[in-house]
Amino acid sequence: MNQVKKINTIEEVITLKGEHWRAALHFARTTIADRYLSDKNLIRLTKGNCTISQLELMVKILYADSKERPVGVTGIDQFFYVVDRSDFNLFSWLEAITIFSNWLDKNNRKSPFPKMLGYLQCCEDSPENKDVTHVFVDLVNDMLEKHGFEG
Repeated sequence: MNQVKKINTIEEVITLKGEHWRAALHFARTTIADRYLSDKNLIRLTKGNCTISQLELMVKILYADSKERPVGVTGIDQFFYVVDRSDFNLFSWLEAITIFSNWLDKNNRKSPFPKMLGYLQCCEDSPENKDVTHVFVDLVNDMLEKHGFEG
């Protein structure tokens, strides 16, 4: 049986993904307090096909979220709760958040992270995604184009 080695430290992420990840991981550690993004969750974000730009975007979003709601459930915990219950994988969610964030920027808009996640969950739960499962990023693009975002 082929065993996958569990990554436990940021240094192990750098060893696996490459030295070019060091700056992004340092940015994450110096930007967000451990309470809002633990090493464990930071390492989890880097799994799979996560890109450096996606990680940096998530750090910025989570930082803003920590300032908007400094108590209660953290943004990263809410994010992983949603992702773990989704039919789409972590990378698909990171792609969708990138598309949504770019749409907000293009339209000079902002959104609290919980509303962002809610919109993306609605896209996943939409009737358009029930009969034929779509690529998540295509579904989000289509929903933003057809319906926009009111949040």
